[in-house]
Amino acid sequence: MTIDSSDKDAYTEATIAEDLRTNITGYTASAVAGGVDRDWANSWLVRLGAQPVTGNATYRMNVPVTGVYGKTVIANSRAEAAQKFLEHVQRVAQAGQVTDHGECDAVYEVKFQEPVTAADVTFFEGPEDPEPSNDPAPGLDALKDGIRKMLMEGVTEQGWSYPRAKRAIAEMGLDALPAILYRSVQVPVSGTHQLTVRVFEGADEETLYRATASHIRRSGLITISPEEMGATVSVPVEDVEF
Repeated sequence: MTIDSSDKDAYTEATIAEDLRTNITGYTASAVAGGVDRDWANSWLVRLGAQPVTGNATYRMNVPVTGVYGKTVIANSRAEAAQKFLEHVQRVAQAGQVTDHGECDAVYEVKFQEPVTAADVTFFEGPEDPEPSNDPAPGLDALKDGIRKMLMEGVTEQGWSYPRAKRAIAEMGLDALPAILYRSVQVPVSGTHQLTVRVFEGADEETLYRATASHIRRSGLITISPEEMGATVSVPVEDVEF
């Protein structure tokens, strides 16, 4: 049987694409271990047809319960004890939870809704499970372009190390990332504060806004959206890789 050259080309491209997907998952796993947001990373990996990053994570969740709140107090009479107990009841009610800061609070006779199912669980902390994509996996050219865009966004918005991103893209044999520029941005708060953010050469103002908003978000100091920022002022700064 004669194998058509187009079949050979398709097989070669598919093999290269599969290697790239395996590699970008590996590089992303390292970046996530270094602090890059896993939800963001997995949203990209799913779109690229690559395996999402998995691993242990901390989840906090709850389900509704009913029970009896108990407390031990020291008092001279039942009336005084009841009054002290009601003060603790008010404290717990205001906190909305049994905080027990050395108060020996306890809840007894806990009853759960029957039966408790996964649908009853409310998550309030922990990464999302990536949703599988219904779109076909991108072809080789689109995959290469997508990986470069992912790494560029990772560097400017997610704290991905620029030297590691450059090394990753070189080891995957893809076109080098653009040069990094450092732009000084004035951000209005109740005044202005000058920040230094990094963007790739050729980045437009929207990209600069997004990078600045992400820098502020990661700092944990204030929350700001790109739309809330004023005009940017660019000044030269020393080129330092980080």
